[in-house]
Amino acid sequence: MWGNWQRDGSPAREWLSPHAAAAALAHGMLGEPEHSRMWRTRACELARVDDPADSAFLAAAAAFVDARVAIHAGLLTEAAELVDRACATFGRPWHEGYARVTGAELAVVAGLPDAAERLAGAERYGPENEWAAACLSRAHGRHDGDPAAITTAAAGFERIGARAERACTLLLLPDRADEGRAELRLLGCALPGEPVERI
Repeated sequence: MWGNWQRDGSPAREWLSPHAAAAALAHGMLGEPEHSRMWRTRACELARVDDPADSAFLAAAAAFVDARVAIHAGLLTEAAELVDRACATFGRPWHEGYARVTGAELAVVAGLPDAAERLAGAERYGPENEWAAACLSRAHGRHDGDPAAITTAAAGFERIGARAERACTLLLLPDRADEGRAELRLLGCALPGEPVERI
């Protein structure tokens, strides 16, 4: 995609920018921050913006990616800002549910004082999206210390074939953490919280 875009003279292609953001997410989960940054920059180039929030096509996708990578890498110092971005008003609803739900989970992981409110605000996305439902269940399990909710989340991710998310969820269950670590290694993903540089 990137090569074709360059060969075409690098025209504005705002609608392609979420695809580049998806590459940033993949590299973030793999523990490759330099590649994640590169694809985040490319997403902005495609959209012709310096800040993803300035693109109706990119804002929600980038907010989702930034929040999910922050959770995975344990980069919580800017969590409040990332949660605000994930819960902003977006010009286009695509990826909004992913952003809202992941922002709520980041609020929980970071121990933000409004985490319960963020979770409540994201609830409406669960019934329309199986990934969002599983993510919400995991976030509730983390917030409430409820292993049953985390087990439900793992089963939800398994049902839709979200292997990396399932593995990350299993790490939260002491009796299944080894299974989660083994799956992440098999997928080539970094273990959550492994020290990486700022993305």
